[in-house]
Amino acid sequence: MKKYFAPILLLVVLFVLTACTEGTSEQPSKSNNNDSTTDSSSNNEESKKDSIVIGFEADAGTLIANTDVNYATDAQIRNIYDPLITRDSQTGKYIPFLAESWESIDELTWRLTLKEGVKFHNGADFNAESVKFSIDYILDENNGSFYRSRWANISEVVVLSPTEVEIRTSVPFPGLIERITGDLLILEPGYVAEVGNDEAAKKPVGTGPYKFVEWSRDNYLKLEAFEEYWNGAPSIKQVEFRYIPEFSSRLSAFLSGEIDLFKNIPVDSVQSVEADANSKIEEVSSSRINYLALNTHYEGPLQDEKVRLAINYAVDVDELISAILNGHATKMTGPLSKINSNYTETTDYSYDADKAIALLKEAGYAPEDITLTLDTPNGRYPMDAQVAQAIAAQLQRIGIKVNVQVNEWGTHLEKIRNREMKDMYILGWGPAFEPDSTIFDLFTQNAPYSSFYDEAIEQEIVAATKIFDNAERKEAYNHIQHLLVDTAAWVPLWQQGDLYAVRANLKFEPRVDEEIKVFEMSWE
Repeated sequence: MKKYFAPILLLVVLFVLTACTEGTSEQPSKSNNNDSTTDSSSNNEESKKDSIVIGFEADAGTLIANTDVNYATDAQIRNIYDPLITRDSQTGKYIPFLAESWESIDELTWRLTLKEGVKFHNGADFNAESVKFSIDYILDENNGSFYRSRWANISEVVVLSPTEVEIRTSVPFPGLIERITGDLLILEPGYVAEVGNDEAAKKPVGTGPYKFVEWSRDNYLKLEAFEEYWNGAPSIKQVEFRYIPEFSSRLSAFLSGEIDLFKNIPVDSVQSVEADANSKIEEVSSSRINYLALNTHYEGPLQDEKVRLAINYAVDVDELISAILNGHATKMTGPLSKINSNYTETTDYSYDADKAIALLKEAGYAPEDITLTLDTPNGRYPMDAQVAQAIAAQLQRIGIKVNVQVNEWGTHLEKIRNREMKDMYILGWGPAFEPDSTIFDLFTQNAPYSSFYDEAIEQEIVAATKIFDNAERKEAYNHIQHLLVDTAAWVPLWQQGDLYAVRANLKFEPRVDEEIKVFEMSWE
């Protein structure tokens, strides 16, 4: 069977399906871009601004650090808490932050030297005890941290002096620096002990550039500048994260001047922003990947490897990038993006409807007898609900019926964590710069985010995480990447192209790790 991609047909299908999805076709009204006098006045007023309102698709799950593996939470609280190690905003390379240096003493011991003179918002000193407390918080099962499984190899944290801390592991753990960089934020031990976890989760105290002011659930989070910040006083003094779940509503709020910045602007709305004299678009190829999970924990046809292979051949990723994302994404073929260390080229399951149907028959299925459920968030990732509808249309071409279930983001995440998903779901993962934080955290039994599990592959993954030698480690991960592709563990989609709608006079450079650091912003 020839590939029967028909652009016009797809556009018609997408038009009909998008009409059924809360999405982006609505053209918001503009209140301040058609009058030159108003524009000039607005610019003069904004040039004096020392505050910013950032539109966000979802509320934070909690405000206590080291608990919620959720971008919406992490992006906001990193303005309150500091990490030990951060990244270069464009290359992703490690940069010392609260830790000035680190070294591997042996394969089971890491030692970090900490910065002196850093204060928490309540005046307490940052020191090695703070680091030990923050790691012990993750390891304590009673705290319910979703990061805990990633830190299971930690056996002990030892305070050597106020500025030196040693982290000892039960097995060789070469990926520890990545764990520290990606996961760990520093809590104030005295404050948490005094008020308890529940209160600290509502009124956080950190060493970061902004102090907590007020949090209204599902409405906003307000912060103010920490003038004694060790890295210098922030230029922007007042920050508000305002929660606006729907794309079209965020866009309306931006164009009317209610918010100054938001991420994940729909690609079909880019021209609306570019046409506004007070606005601009910023874009970066993010370290976040998007994928279609094929749930092997759910009883159904996707437990059969041949069916998963058929789905890979039936989903036309090139068409999705072109027709739905207008080219704002980089295609992936395996579990890692090219920005990831230890990336290797893997087989590309290019679109082949004949092969997909043949594989289904080998598995004992007639395509028309298969009905699958596809869950998607709406507004969490660029055009996510539209992508899901388009995938359903592509699978329908070979006879598979797909019911698309659109979820609010919090509900979507909870269904994944509680293993309540059915056949397939859309999800993104990142920021991801090295293989442990993607392959180990997605494809092992206790990691819920891919819903794929194979005992033999897990054994190879666990073995790879312990290899200190860089060449041996790369060889091991290369082999694992090919295994995951060969077994059709999921449908890899793309490395996400992050589009931001930005006020024209706001100095803002999008980061490859997706962090929203208000400290790095200023008004012109």
